[in-house]
Order: sequence, then structure tokens, then C-alpha cells
Amino acid sequence: MRSSPYSTNANKGKQRAPPRKKACQNCTKSKVRCGLEKPICSRCRSKGHSCQYPPGRVATPEIEVTAATFRSPRPRAVTSGQARRLDLDFTDIDLTPSLNAVDIRDRWLRPYLLPPLGRDEIPKAYHPFTLQYISIILRTYPRYMLKDGGFPPIIHHTQVNTNQMPQALANCYSLVRMWEQAAPGSETMVMSTVEAEMERLASETTSQHDYDLLCSFQAYLVYTILMYFSPLGNVSVVTDKTMMTLMELAFRTAQNGLLCTEEITHTRPNWESWIVVSAKRRAIYTMYLLSSVYNSDRGLPNFVADEMKGVYVPESRVLWDVTDRGVWEKEYDRHLLEWEDGMLEISELWRSTETGSTGRRERIGKWVRGVDEFVLRNSERNHRSAGIGRRQHCTARHKTRSRSPFHAKVDSFLHIN
Repeated sequence: MRSSPYSTNANKGKQRAPPRKKACQNCTKSKVRCGLEKPICSRCRSKGHSCQYPPGRVATPEIEVTAATFRSPRPRAVTSGQARRLDLDFTDIDLTPSLNAVDIRDRWLRPYLLPPLGRDEIPKAYHPFTLQYISIILRTYPRYMLKDGGFPPIIHHTQVNTNQMPQALANCYSLVRMWEQAAPGSETMVMSTVEAEMERLASETTSQHDYDLLCSFQAYLVYTILMYFSPLGNVSVVTDKTMMTLMELAFRTAQNGLLCTEEITHTRPNWESWIVVSAKRRAIYTMYLLSSVYNSDRGLPNFVADEMKGVYVPESRVLWDVTDRGVWEKEYDRHLLEWEDGMLEISELWRSTETGSTGRRERIGKWVRGVDEFVLRNSERNHRSAGIGRRQHCTARHKTRSRSPFHAKVDSFLHIN
């Protein structure tokens, strides 16, 4: 069985006799019951996988190879000392490639191009207070990383709570802390260091594993938010080239899939696949929000993200926050029953002939109920960490028609706000 730099072992360091494995390697990895049929078990036969049974004893040198193949710096005490390391393998993901990913890469061109012949495109008109509120929320994302065990809403906790954090995210934690705690006079050095890391991420090969591509995109997005909303010396170094590179990195990971294969058939995916695809969707939606603010600040029009049609909205806080595989599987099964008529797609939030209909309102209301507690809690916490008092917070919410941060995010995908 192949060693993975993203596989973690909760029992690492403990001395115990290697267990005798009867199940095939695929069933063992997926933690499902194996039919034990030979030469091919029934599960592998149904999925078209190659079926291999392990020898009587498990070779131990593979563990040493894992440690040697991935040596990346990791920020000190990023996770809680009491946090339990999770047994995850982020190479075991099953996504369906996206056909519209190239439109994500080329989205920066939209303000400069005429719409296709016979099609009218009406730019979205943002209320200034909506843009202000989105900016306030995005500004807080990097600051989650200043606290031990903290992670912004675009990074899943399992990406951080691991024995071997990916290099892109490990560097990101260190550089965000250096940026936010820069001593007077060191601004130029700090900016140069962050810019050099961004160039390294942009120049990495596109043939990396999809999980590496995701982590690079997440890190680059955090750096862009950091530099745009919290510039050192009050001079933003975010340029059109920065935004173009950001969308290129989004394209690299999006083309590998924004939907799990099992999501399409309305069945439960493995936890790793869902974590990766959910983090992708959250990060890409956040990139669109940042792009909307960036364009508005420069007097450029914004348009509905048609290329995201068919992609699901971020799912409930319960699924996102679960820390145990078994609990997540039970919660996801409940989630499937609750959404037996199909998951809510981002395009259902856009204006259409269905807008305002009873069925559409019920579906959107059901989705909001699942995320609203998470949204409101983070709304208040984000504002406190941003140094905004309760009075200012309430004023901002009133000015944006009492909408939560996620409702502000929803607005960014609507035709009108």
C-alpha cells in the first residue's frame, strides 16, 4: 500500500505487533467491510478497482519512508496540545472533473469583454454597505491563524490538525504571524518574504496532487486577503497580476473537481473527498467575494458567476465541524435524508423564474437554518477580533439590512442586492 505524506497515524510511536489483515487493501483504506472474495472482493468488483490482499505481516519500513518523503516546516503549536490526530489519507479522494474551470481562470477578463452575441449581461449593483461588510469579514480571515488551533473558514480543521501539515499551509501560518506582528522598520523585509512565497506557489508544477493544489490556492488566497485589507505601511501591493494568479491557482484545483463522484449520485462520499471538495468550494466562493470588492474599488463591473452553476453551496456547520469519521458519516446520512430532493446549488440563489416561489423559499430557508448558528457566532467573533465594538457591529448589520456574513456572501452571487 502506497505511503502518503497526508496520511496520519493516531498510534504513531506506540509499539505493538502489526495486526493480521484479512480485508483487501482498498476496503481497509476506506474502512468498510470487505467481502473477502478472492481474487477480487465484491466491493472492488462493483467499483472497478484493482483488488489486492496484503501479506501475512505488514512491512514496517514504509513508515520511515513516509517521514522522509515529506519534511516541511510547521509553525509551533498551531494546533491544541489536546487535539487528537486524525487518521486521514488525502490521496484517497474521488472527485468529478469540472468542465467550466477554465472560466474561473479567465474571470478577470469579464469586465473587459462584450457579452456573447444575443446575450445581455447586467452587472451586479452592490450597495456600498454590503461591500463594506464583506470587507470587514474577509479582513478577519487571516487573524484566525494568529491563535493556536485557529483556522479561517476556508481551511478545514483536519488540514491543520495533522502530524505533517502541508508546506503551503505551514508556511502560511508562519508568514501571517510575521506579517501581523511585524516590528516597525521591518515592513519591507516582511513584504518581500511573503511576495517570494506567493511567487513560489504560483511557479509550482500543475502536476501536483489535487490536495497540494488546494493548499497552495488556500495559502495564496490568505496572502492576498492579508495584503489587500491589512497592508503594511498602508500601501496595498495587490495588483491585477495578483488577482490573475489567484484565479489561475483556483482553476488548477477546480479542474480536478468541485463535486464528489458520490454527491452526483446522492450517496455518501468518503470523508477525505468531502473535506477537500468542501474546502475548495468555500475558498473559491471567498475568492469571488474578494474579486467583487477589488473590482468595485476600481470602478469595474461585477457579474454573476455563471461558471459556478451546478456547484453546491457550503453545507451545514455540523458537517464542517465534526472531528470524528464515524460521527461525520452518521451526520452525512442524516444530511442526505434531509436533502433527498437534491442539494442546494449556488445558482438557486440567483434571480430566475423560480425566485420567490414557495419551493425555492423553503429550500433556501432550510439551508440557512443549517448554517445560521455558525454564521451569527462567527459574525460577532469576527467583529470582536477585528476591533469593532458591539455598537459598530449592530450598526453595520443594520446598514446591510440585518444580514449575517454568509447572507452578505449570498448577496454577492445575486443579480441584485
